[in-house]
Amino acid sequence: MQVSSAASVKRIPVSFLVASLWLGVMSFAGIVQAQPTPSSPELELKRAQFTELEKQLGRASRKKVAALEDDVAALKDYPLYPYLLRQQIDQRMDMAHREDIESFLLNYHNQPFTYGLRGRWLRYLATHGEKKAFLANYRDGMGATITCQYLQYQLEDAGQPEYWLEKVEPIWLAGRSQPDECDPVFKKWQQARMMTGDMVLGRIEKAALTGNPKLIPYLKLKLPAKEQYLADLWQRIRTSSSLVLKKSQFPLKNKETEGKILAYGMEKLAWRDAGDAIKAWYLWQPADVLTHQQQLDVTRAIALSLAIDDKPEADEWLKRADVSGAADDVKRWHMSYLLRHEKWQDVLDLIAAAPEYVQQDEAYRYWQARSLEAMGLPEQAGIRYRELAQERNYYGFMASARVNEKPSLKHIATPRSDENMQMIAERPAAKRAQEFLALGRLIDARREWRYLVNSLDTSQVKDAALLASEWGWFDQAIISFTQSGFLDDVEKRFPMAYAEQFDDVGRAYDIQPAFAMAIARRESSFMVDAVSPAGARGLMQLMPGTAGYIAEKRVSTDELFDAGQNVQFGVQYLRYLMDKMGDNPVLVSASYNAGWRRVMEWLPAGKNVETDIWIETIPYKETRSYVKAVMAYRYIYEHQLGESSGLFEQLAKSAIPPATDLSSPGGRAGGTYAPK
Repeated sequence: MQVSSAASVKRIPVSFLVASLWLGVMSFAGIVQAQPTPSSPELELKRAQFTELEKQLGRASRKKVAALEDDVAALKDYPLYPYLLRQQIDQRMDMAHREDIESFLLNYHNQPFTYGLRGRWLRYLATHGEKKAFLANYRDGMGATITCQYLQYQLEDAGQPEYWLEKVEPIWLAGRSQPDECDPVFKKWQQARMMTGDMVLGRIEKAALTGNPKLIPYLKLKLPAKEQYLADLWQRIRTSSSLVLKKSQFPLKNKETEGKILAYGMEKLAWRDAGDAIKAWYLWQPADVLTHQQQLDVTRAIALSLAIDDKPEADEWLKRADVSGAADDVKRWHMSYLLRHEKWQDVLDLIAAAPEYVQQDEAYRYWQARSLEAMGLPEQAGIRYRELAQERNYYGFMASARVNEKPSLKHIATPRSDENMQMIAERPAAKRAQEFLALGRLIDARREWRYLVNSLDTSQVKDAALLASEWGWFDQAIISFTQSGFLDDVEKRFPMAYAEQFDDVGRAYDIQPAFAMAIARRESSFMVDAVSPAGARGLMQLMPGTAGYIAEKRVSTDELFDAGQNVQFGVQYLRYLMDKMGDNPVLVSASYNAGWRRVMEWLPAGKNVETDIWIETIPYKETRSYVKAVMAYRYIYEHQLGESSGLFEQLAKSAIPPATDLSSPGGRAGGTYAPK
């Protein structure tokens, strides 16, 4: 044991620590609406001590880390104690502390606070030439750099190097450049004549398809001279898909690879110019260069491109593409195209010819009923509508509206086991998650919660979901219920999160709280610090630029992560979209997801289109699913709020108008729905 920290580290007054903690909790209260975590003066003190020790260890020298040992040991019974041990280890990464490091990795195997530690330790050992320790600590799945070092060590002493060289192939066959540490292993692998021309071509293909073209020139030089033209073709087809129209560029000396290049180019060309893709299709058909799967892929791209643009040739190409083995979206778009043109008998024939599992899908069941209704067969349609109306989803709600029945929510409260919930709450990971919640560290809390849930039996996940719900941890409760497979607890899967804020701001901007809550539920599951790949933030997933435009000021990330302010900006944005889209909730929902300018491009030309048909023919799958979900969620929240909802009755009787019938940008159109 080192010299007592009392002699070497300035003590922080308890009053200061508790005050600091209280400020942190108050700040956190603006972010997470949760039930109070267990608290007492002693626990508050430990939280404050943990936070301060964490800061000190993060910037401490080795000498000071040793001086803080007693302070760390004093928190041994605090749930987040292992995080302090991890920090100590990070500051003592050397052979002198090998036993401590390896014991920590063994005792806390794969727990969140160990993430990255084994990799860091192995990199240290490799850098310092500690081969024996490296081999003892290596585990599979450590990434290319560490794996290559492992193979290099094994090859140094291998009596049968072929065993280890066979493990090189999957590392080499990557679509991106691999680290320099792999070069010695790759060299030995190549010298052993284990790098084949087909492997080189396979890697060139991966590099082309994954957007790493800079790798292609390097790989080209590893091909025999007579095959290097294939690397050039991959390089050129990426930037100019119209190359497939130049037959002279494809000598067909390697039909397999050239077929892959042609298929890729034709698919890419189809989305840019379906007419040119059709020319290429007929140009290459006599050469019999495309495999059956490649033909399916190319016809799909042509058919869907034509259908989305509503071209006259779409019907013919959809029939060509809609065959056995085709992707599921081909039949869906085939049906959507027929719906757009109200070819009701063709819709029925399409569904009747589909496999049984397709016919049982709720979308096809709904459109079968709609087709029968449109053809003047209300009794047959009614039977199918009523069967579907028993289901809790968009199509079930729409079916209910078609037969003037109240949609079925089928709420069933989750069976509760206090014993299981207590057992879960006592697990170290649950305690750590709850402590991080108390400290406002949501990312750390979620990391612990995911580890906890993944360690539970499937039957116990619903109990964890109930526990998160009781903590007021909305996003993890929703996610955990989904993982559990218990989806009938409507009240907990659609919690009344931030209902007061949504109500207050909704009243100010004439936006129904249920609508805004449905958007937030779909966007983030009420995760206040959610960040999308595109950079949208917070409960209602707003881009900083959008929030700034709406608020007429610069909006910071902290503001977007504040629940109250995010709701304010999000509801304001809904009002902005309502004004642009004639108060039509379907168009507003689509605009919230895809942008209002794009939605304007999707509006029908010259005539109204029934709302359910327009939704079914939205070009973007994501937006199509989004609109259906938001409409269903809005109905559920109207029910939760005790409001009388006629939402789906309105959707069933309404139509989407042409762009010319909406107000000019910036103005507000009259009327909520266009008449049929």
